[in-house]
Amino acid sequence: MKIFLTGGTGYIGSHILAELISKHHDIIVLVRSLDRFQHTLGRLHLLEAQHVTAVIGDLSKPKLGLSANDYKRIQNSDIIVHAGGPMNIELSQTEAEQAFLNPAIELAELSEKIHMKKGLKQFIHVVGYMSPYNEQNAIHNLDAVLEKAPPYEKMKFQADSYIRKALKPLGIPLSTVNPSTVIGHSYSGITEQIGGLSILVDAVRRNLMPLVPGGKDYWLPMVHIDHVASFIVNLVQTKELASNTYFLLDPKQDSPSIRSLIRQNAIEMRAAPPFGTIPLALLKSLLRLGIGKRLGIPKESMNFLVKSEFPVTSKFELERKNGVRTSVVPTTLPYVIADLDFRLSHPSSEHREGFVQRRRSKLISLEKENHGTPVIFLHGTFSGADCFVPIAKQLNDVNTWLVDLPGFGHSPRHHHPSLMDGYVEAVIEMIHELNRPVILIGHSFGGLIAAKVMERIEQQIRQLLLLQPVLHPIHAKYKYAGVTRSIMKLISRSAFRKTLLKANDFIADSERLDHYSNYVIHDLQSTRIRSTNAMVMSALTQVQSFQLKPELWNAQKVRIHWGDRDAAHHIPERFKHIDTTFIPYGHQYPLEAPHQVAEWLRQVLDLELS
Repeated sequence: MKIFLTGGTGYIGSHILAELISKHHDIIVLVRSLDRFQHTLGRLHLLEAQHVTAVIGDLSKPKLGLSANDYKRIQNSDIIVHAGGPMNIELSQTEAEQAFLNPAIELAELSEKIHMKKGLKQFIHVVGYMSPYNEQNAIHNLDAVLEKAPPYEKMKFQADSYIRKALKPLGIPLSTVNPSTVIGHSYSGITEQIGGLSILVDAVRRNLMPLVPGGKDYWLPMVHIDHVASFIVNLVQTKELASNTYFLLDPKQDSPSIRSLIRQNAIEMRAAPPFGTIPLALLKSLLRLGIGKRLGIPKESMNFLVKSEFPVTSKFELERKNGVRTSVVPTTLPYVIADLDFRLSHPSSEHREGFVQRRRSKLISLEKENHGTPVIFLHGTFSGADCFVPIAKQLNDVNTWLVDLPGFGHSPRHHHPSLMDGYVEAVIEMIHELNRPVILIGHSFGGLIAAKVMERIEQQIRQLLLLQPVLHPIHAKYKYAGVTRSIMKLISRSAFRKTLLKANDFIADSERLDHYSNYVIHDLQSTRIRSTNAMVMSALTQVQSFQLKPELWNAQKVRIHWGDRDAAHHIPERFKHIDTTFIPYGHQYPLEAPHQVAEWLRQVLDLELS
C-alpha cells in the first residue's frame, strides 16, 4: 500500500510512521526539514528503515509547498493519512487558519486529483474529540456552534467540515479519527510531547488545584499514544471501509472523573489533594481575566473537560474486527504522571541521544543497546539516571542501564509500607524479570540499595561495584523530612553550589558543578522529587537502614571506589576487607570526574559478551 503521510515528524504522526514502517508499507512523508525528519527516524531507531521517503513541503502553502515532481509523485498514493498540525491551543486566528484550514483545502484538491487518476482508497483525517461533525451532519454548516470556540478548535473543526464536504460527493471513503487527550505509551508511560495532561500535572505539582474544576460530573477523556497509532494503521489495513467517525476514548463510566484524576495526580506527586470544587464557568471566567496567564494555565485548556459522553460504537466495531483494544491502562497512569513531571522540570534532554528510555518492571531505565552483561547503575539522592549519562557515554560499547529509582527521574514512587524495602524490591523485581546475571553499580544511596539487593539475590549478581556508598547513618539534621523538604523548596542555585563545595562533595568550582547544580535545582521544582529526597535522607539517619552483613559477602565479587576527600562519609571498619580503590575526590565524584570513573570501571568490569 502506498501511503502519503502528513505530520510524520510530530508527536502523533511519528508514532503512526513507526507503525506503518513496521507493517512494510511504502510511505511518502511530507516534512519541512530533512534534518528534523532524520532526527525523528533516529529517535525512533528507524534510520535503516526501508520504503520510506521524505518530500520537502509546507502544509499551509499552495500544492503543499511541494516541487512539481514531488506533487506528481504523491498522486500515486493509495491512502492519505493527514496527521499534520501543531499541538498549540493558544494559536491566533491567522495561525490556526494556516495550520488547519489551508491544509484541508489543499489536501481535498489533492484527493480529487488522485481519485480521478486512479481511485483514492481512503482518506484518514486526525481531528479531535470536541469536533461537532459526523456522518449525519457532514454537509451542514455548524459554524454557529463553534462561534465561541478558541481559534485552535474552531479552525481544526472547520477543516474537519471542509474535508467532509469535499470528499462526500466524490465518494472517497473518509475515516475521521478523533483522539481525546493523548497521553503516554500504554506500558512505559513515555510522553515525548508536553501538552494536554501535563497542564494538569503541572498545576497539581504547584499546588494550584485545591478546587476541582466542575466537580465529579466532569471528566478528561484520554487515549494512549501507541493506541492512536495502532488504531490508525489498522484503518489503513482494513479493506472496503465506509466513511465513519471514530472517537478514541473510553466510555465515561469506565473513565476516572476529573476529581479522581486530580486526586491520583496529587498522590503520585506527593502534593496536597483538592478539598472542594469550583464551577467550571467561574474558573474559565477567572482564567480569561488574566489569572490563567499569571499561573501558566491557558484558559483554553478548560475546554477539554467535559460532562458529555461520546459515541464509541464504531471504534469498538473496528477493534473487534482487528482484535485490539485502546482502553486507558490504569496501572500505567503513575508512569505517565512521573514522566510528564520530569519533562516539565527538565524540558531539554538532548544530551541523552543514543540512549533508549524503557520501562523495566516498575522502573524506568535509560539504555545503551549493546550486547553482553547488563551493567545497571543505581543513583544516589539529589540525582537520577541522567546524571550518569557522561559515564555511560565513555562506556559506549557496554550494555549500560541507567535506572531511575522509585520517585526519582521518570520512575513513579513506590507504595511499599517500608521505604527502604520498597527500593530493594523494585530493583530485585527488575532483575528477576530480566532473568540473567547482571553487574550492579551503585553510587551513594544507590550503593546501599545495590548492596541490599546483592544480599537478597547473590546468585544473580555477577559483580557489585560501589561508588562512594553510604554505609552508615548520615547527620541527624536530615531526620525530619518536612523540614528538609521545605529547605529544598527554597534553596537557590548559588546556595546549593556553596553547600556542595563546603562539604567537599565537589572539590572544584567547574562546569560540571554548574551542570549538576542546575540539574538539581530544576529537579527540586517537583513536589514528588523534593518529597522523595527528603524521605530518603530521613531514612538514612536511622541505624536500621544499614542492616548489612559484609562479612558474608563474596569478596571476589565486590569492589569499592572511594573519594577520600569526602567530609561527611567514611567506610566503616566492618567493610575494610573489601577491595577498595581511593581517588582524591569528594562524595559526588562520579558526577565531577566521569572519565576517571569510566576508566576504573573498564579495568574491573567482569563482562560476558553475548
